[in-house]
Amino acid sequence: MIKQWIYGSAALLVMLNAACQSGDRASTTSKGTDTSQVALDDHQHNQDPDQSGGTTYTCPMHPQIVQSAPGTCPICSMDLVPVAKTGAKATEIMLSESQMQLANVRVQPVARGSIGNSTVLNARLAANQEQTEVISSRVAGRIERLYVKETGQRIRRGQVLYEIYSEPLLTQQQEYLLTLRQAEELKEPRYEEIRRAAEQKLRLYGMTGDQIAQLARSRTVQTRIPFVAPAGGTVMEIAVSEGQYVGEGALLYRLINLGQLWVEAELYAGEARYVKVGDKVPVQVVGHEGEPPLSAQVTFINPEYRAGSQVLVMRAVVANPGGRFQPGQQARVRLRHGVQRELTLPVDAVVRGGEGAVVFVQTGQGTFQPRRVQTGTETDQQVAITKGLNGDETIAMSGAYLLYSELILKKGVNPITANLEEEGQPPALPASNPTPVAEATPPAQTHNVPDPFKKQLTSVYEASLVLTEAFVASNATQTKTAAKEVEKALTAVDMKQLAGQAHTVWMSHLKAMHSALVAIRNEGELEKQRAAFARFQEGLYQSVKTFGLTDKPVYRQFCPMAQNNKGGYWLSDKKPIRNPYFGEQMLTCGETKETIN
Repeated sequence: MIKQWIYGSAALLVMLNAACQSGDRASTTSKGTDTSQVALDDHQHNQDPDQSGGTTYTCPMHPQIVQSAPGTCPICSMDLVPVAKTGAKATEIMLSESQMQLANVRVQPVARGSIGNSTVLNARLAANQEQTEVISSRVAGRIERLYVKETGQRIRRGQVLYEIYSEPLLTQQQEYLLTLRQAEELKEPRYEEIRRAAEQKLRLYGMTGDQIAQLARSRTVQTRIPFVAPAGGTVMEIAVSEGQYVGEGALLYRLINLGQLWVEAELYAGEARYVKVGDKVPVQVVGHEGEPPLSAQVTFINPEYRAGSQVLVMRAVVANPGGRFQPGQQARVRLRHGVQRELTLPVDAVVRGGEGAVVFVQTGQGTFQPRRVQTGTETDQQVAITKGLNGDETIAMSGAYLLYSELILKKGVNPITANLEEEGQPPALPASNPTPVAEATPPAQTHNVPDPFKKQLTSVYEASLVLTEAFVASNATQTKTAAKEVEKALTAVDMKQLAGQAHTVWMSHLKAMHSALVAIRNEGELEKQRAAFARFQEGLYQSVKTFGLTDKPVYRQFCPMAQNNKGGYWLSDKKPIRNPYFGEQMLTCGETKETIN
């Protein structure tokens, strides 16, 4: 079971200590102390645990488990390891300079920055219909030859597209030659006016100036007239074939200029207030995630809901130099809202647990103490600190989990649950959410929810259990198949059964769950699928809590090590733990946090 230690942060710091002790430190062993536990500072490693408060026992995988006697972890059943309590300050960790370098502990003063919520919309690229050119026949006749026969080809302005045989055009050429001779022989102004009128007719029929000049020089009627493209673009449609007779005005080609594309996304009622015409929004094209997002300008928001749904269509224009992207590609649009200036830290600087969150404040050279904080708005990289810091502190921006684990394993103190006021820390704060969650919405009154809606939501929950088992099996193909089944159940939920606030709340949860399921289906990497699975589970939990199910047991379970130690929740119909975030690697790692009746 010790091989599972690799998933705990504390093991890394033990190895770092061992690497450092060859310099200016010496190891020591004493009765009741594990010889693999190397002290972090000279004051610590000379203490006898029996003389400084005795020994407690903790789980290497779940450091929040601290007991006064040997035993097994109630979460993962691993044997507890002894922890020596020293006479040093209970919440103080000291590192040498070499240890900080090896552990990648970087410190930085806390600062204020702009942070806000964001809503990600699934979108797709579409052809800009304002950049469409329709080429129709100017005259009636027979298409003798097509020079462009395949769609998708790029053509330039003035390029020959087709040749046509046309009786009206032949007659008009003969009339032009006749007026030309009259104007040359009689040399009267009125005959010159007639000639210019005949020439203008040829231009209206589609002949170019060069073709008319060639006709005047050769004095020979052309039976097959080549027609050229009036504009450049990409051929999207060819509506004619060689040998076909066409009438005047018949559609021949449809061209599109792909230098600009539309980005079309769907907005729910609660999201429409976050964007307006003229705003610039970032667009990330699927398959190009490693590149900077494109900037698109919103040009249109449909003033009415799409028929049969509660969504509005938003359209933005994005530049596409060289035709790099194609219509039909999937994209994501991020809407930022509620932006404000707050004390912000990197996400990795905050250590979370079920009871709260802490950061590590540098109190001296290489000395750190935990500080309990309350978090606010969070993005994928930054988190706002609403309570616990005043803005003058220097914080461990990376390596916080190593400090957290070392504090528990060496001193038996869990800073998230311990009484920090004894150490002169600020009073305890309310617990923050261990994972980023969607903006809370007032729950609807469950007794007003129709039973048919509950039954349909129960079907979604039952389908989600199959998806959870697919993640337990760590099979990316099965997860995609199971996600499709959950989507089917989700689509079958009749939103019209809800009204008022309940309908609005359901639409917000529906959007979150649907986007997460789409991400599971589109991702090929299991870990990225699990990140989307966590988002889906949050939306499902909120829905179940708000609207209720039909006599189904629901256990909300939690693994503190999921998602790079940020923690992850899931719903289950069985109390025994089957961890979908690690599968067989840590099948029973986790605990039941809530039973939903």
